[in-house]
Amino acid sequence: MEKEFIKPNFAATMMAAVPYRDMKKTHQVILENFPEAPCLPVMTRSFRWLFEGVPCLVIDREKKQMYMAPPEEKEQELLEFYDKYEQQDLEYFATTPKAAPFFHSMLERLKEDRPAAMKWVVFHTAGPVLIGDMLPQVDGKPAIQHETLRDVLIKAVNMKTRWLEQKIRQDIPGVEIVADLPETTLVSFTSAGGTGNREEIISAINEGFTDLKCLTWVHCCANIDWTILTESNVDVINFDAYQHGEKVALYAKELQKFLENGGMLGWGIVPVIDDFLSEESVESLVEKLQKNIDLFVSKGIEEELLVSSSWILPSCETVLLSDEQSDLAFKMTREVSQEIKRKYGFE
Repeated sequence: MEKEFIKPNFAATMMAAVPYRDMKKTHQVILENFPEAPCLPVMTRSFRWLFEGVPCLVIDREKKQMYMAPPEEKEQELLEFYDKYEQQDLEYFATTPKAAPFFHSMLERLKEDRPAAMKWVVFHTAGPVLIGDMLPQVDGKPAIQHETLRDVLIKAVNMKTRWLEQKIRQDIPGVEIVADLPETTLVSFTSAGGTGNREEIISAINEGFTDLKCLTWVHCCANIDWTILTESNVDVINFDAYQHGEKVALYAKELQKFLENGGMLGWGIVPVIDDFLSEESVESLVEKLQKNIDLFVSKGIEEELLVSSSWILPSCETVLLSDEQSDLAFKMTREVSQEIKRKYGFE
């Protein structure tokens, strides 16, 4: 990795999708809990905001479904798309205030009253593999299985991510930017019954991050073959440390090399399943995190390198929790970060 970034030293941040519907409350919750690395929130369960400027997209309002039409039926849209891509016209791929008011509202809030502690601004969209797996074709097969549609989605993800990076740089100069393109369906490609091609998956992930100058991040909360990410160009691998820490530790050799090359790890240590969350305390989660760290070190990962390269997060999005449960998950994330920082002298 050629890029150099500030080491997180257990800085706390979050996944974007939240249950809140009041923007001022959302701003307040984020800034109270994540002043070092506030995240641009996603305040909808709809994915339509991801698809501005994407050709071949059909929205069936009666069935409340989206799918991708055969490219030959949308030739003019495709020609315009590729023309804008060749011109590197980032504005064509903008995420507008109409589609994603929550992004723009949070950016305005950060511009108006920039937190003194802020070092990073984090944003999430969706990775190209995830989008291609999620969006069906007319016949129900994932769009990623169609060569042209796959190419369209990878390029669209990349251009929209680059536009967001540019927008944040313009609005909030001097801050480090984190672009998370989650890939939560990788397990379907890497499981025993999966049909994914390893090289194609790594290539799609890398292409999604092409020409980005910011810190690149992939979240996956399932247990996968983690070498897919250690062998990609991603800067941060974010995993569910609450449920899968021991399994991720099996890849210690690959993770040590990843960290040596400048990579970082995002420890999703605070559960976002209500039954688990209600059983835990900050103390129990710090203890669980420490056991995971000790396990990684016992497997051959250099401790000083590991802890300086570590982020603290909830294990996934809080969108399926109640407002109160989400508040608790974020508060616990902040406090776990504070406690583990004290423990390692990162205050």
